[in-house]
Amino acid sequence: MKRLIYFGLLAGIINIIGWLVLDAIFQGDSFDFSLGETLGYTAMLIALSTVFFGVKSFRDKELEGKISFKSAFLKGLIIVSIASLIYVVGWEIYYPNFQADFGEKYSAYLISNLEDQGLSKAEIAAEKANMDDWMEKYENPLYRIPMTLMEIFPLGLIVTLISALILKRK
Repeated sequence: MKRLIYFGLLAGIINIIGWLVLDAIFQGDSFDFSLGETLGYTAMLIALSTVFFGVKSFRDKELEGKISFKSAFLKGLIIVSIASLIYVVGWEIYYPNFQADFGEKYSAYLISNLEDQGLSKAEIAAEKANMDDWMEKYENPLYRIPMTLMEIFPLGLIVTLISALILKRK
């Protein structure tokens, strides 16, 4: 069980390192959110690869090379849950201290995209109102925490499912 916890901690730490690297790359006002999103999810996938290696390690070292799909999936779920918890707690520390202007920058990015698409001023104003509403909600941790969890946990479930399918062995 310790082995699974270590792999979950490793995944969480890799994600946090990913934020720091992306923050260093995209300092200033020139942050490209579409590239940042792609790189962010890539970093998550790299971090979540620990699910595969954690389940494989558990199977090979503690179960003599045999594991059922269900057991592999549950072991992977433990790793993903720990990684997700670290991701959420890390964001709750990181966001107010290093990304306090995230909402404004993201809103400006989305509005700029809408202008580039040639939307009318009324449509852009409606979207701006939606973004302002979202930013106000996002400032509340009770709203932000589940949103943050939904960034990583579903991806972790997919990685866990694939890992369990690959690693099951009778």
